[in-house]
Amino acid sequence: MNETPDQQTRSPGSLAELLDVSPRTAPTSADIHTPHEQLFFQGLKPQGGHGRVFGGLVIGQALAAASKTVTTTKAIHSLHAYFMRAGDSTLPIHYEVHNDRDGQSFSTRRVLAYQKDKPILSLTASFHTPESGLNHQYTMPDVPAPDRLLNNHQLADRHADKISDTLMKILKRKLPIETRPVDQGIPFYNKEADTQHAVWFRSRQALGDNPIIHRAALAFASDMGLLSTCMRPHKLTWHTPNLQSASLDHALWFHEPFIQADDWMLYVMDTPWSGGARGFNRGSIYDQKGKLIASAAQEGLLRPTNS
Repeated sequence: MNETPDQQTRSPGSLAELLDVSPRTAPTSADIHTPHEQLFFQGLKPQGGHGRVFGGLVIGQALAAASKTVTTTKAIHSLHAYFMRAGDSTLPIHYEVHNDRDGQSFSTRRVLAYQKDKPILSLTASFHTPESGLNHQYTMPDVPAPDRLLNNHQLADRHADKISDTLMKILKRKLPIETRPVDQGIPFYNKEADTQHAVWFRSRQALGDNPIIHRAALAFASDMGLLSTCMRPHKLTWHTPNLQSASLDHALWFHEPFIQADDWMLYVMDTPWSGGARGFNRGSIYDQKGKLIASAAQEGLLRPTNS
């Protein structure tokens, strides 16, 4: 899919702008068989991007693109994504949305994300008109409130004498999502083997009133820290030498139609299994009142190497 000059130079100033994909003209291709059932969008690249694109960004933009093709009476309730190729964070991403079905209660969409005419992610999403029903949920763990915890920048300063210069630079990056780990130890250092951890998170900037952006922001953040959970039983991290890791897929269920992603949410993650060079991770996301608002699951590559 070709890029126009203005598409190449546009860049976002906030997470809301980064996730707010814009419509684009359908490409001319023999592979497009039913253009009347497809819509096309352009996702902005992050400012100062380098290396691989963050998987949560692709999921968030793909969800935003799909959401823009569905009536506002329906909200996302589940998505399933597969990472097909590593994306390039120096390039914008193109999204092709397929309208598979619009029913009375549910709508289903398929999204392909492209860079350089090659798909990097496929995503299916289902939208549901909110209705009443039976209710139950797990109780949110009893953990310190976010205002009693330090964020990663502050933890880096506290443990500066134990952190390498490279890791310090990583921890000091100003990401669009602020995180405050419940474990206030050295970031990315697993002293004890365990199978779970928890972190508070929120958008650093206000996201406005568009519910699509708040849901996309939660999808964006749901990819932060989940993959590393399956490394914790082995006292490893994503920067451990001779360990190849990558997200393979990602699933997210929205239990509430109204998300406030610029307010604190608690992400509780665990890992029930790893093997065969793969690890499986689960996550539960609560709001500050203890309501379970979303659940996540992800399988990742966890391959020891000899080099």
